[in-house]
Amino acid sequence: MNEEHFYSNKLISFLLLLISSIFVIAGILLGEKMIDFEEKLFKSVIFIFSFLLFSFGIVLSFLLLGRKKPLLTITNSEIIIHNVLTPSKTIQINNIKSFFIVNTNYRGIKTNRQIFIELNKPTEKYTKTWFYKFLNKISKPIANSQYSIQTDFLNIKQQKLLELLNKKIKNAV
Repeated sequence: MNEEHFYSNKLISFLLLLISSIFVIAGILLGEKMIDFEEKLFKSVIFIFSFLLFSFGIVLSFLLLGRKKPLLTITNSEIIIHNVLTPSKTIQINNIKSFFIVNTNYRGIKTNRQIFIELNKPTEKYTKTWFYKFLNKISKPIANSQYSIQTDFLNIKQQKLLELLNKKIKNAV
């Protein structure tokens, strides 16, 4: 059985650690000046949420830097998506209809890269949710995309991974 493993990109994880650390250190140094719930309630709440977000970025980057297991495994019969904080998801290749890319841009910079997996038949539990029913009215391919592959932290380019995944579907048919 031909298995291909994709691990976390250590350079991207290190950059996340560096950027998050700079903001957390700046937050610690400026915390007393920025937090004033009596006069600047909104700014104080936003500051605390930002501080927590960047603190979580530090934790996530340490988890990615220390991770020895792959984030994605592709075999001839299945795709296994290993997440850092949640259990792994296994998708059978013969249940996959197609793949499509969704990128989120902010001022011309791609902030999120994902490959969505359109299934022939999503799980019964997923099809009973209100979210699936709502998406099904808008677009069938989006509604049937129960799983996605987050490509930001993988050590492969998004387009190359998409080509590899499309080859796997063609070989399975």
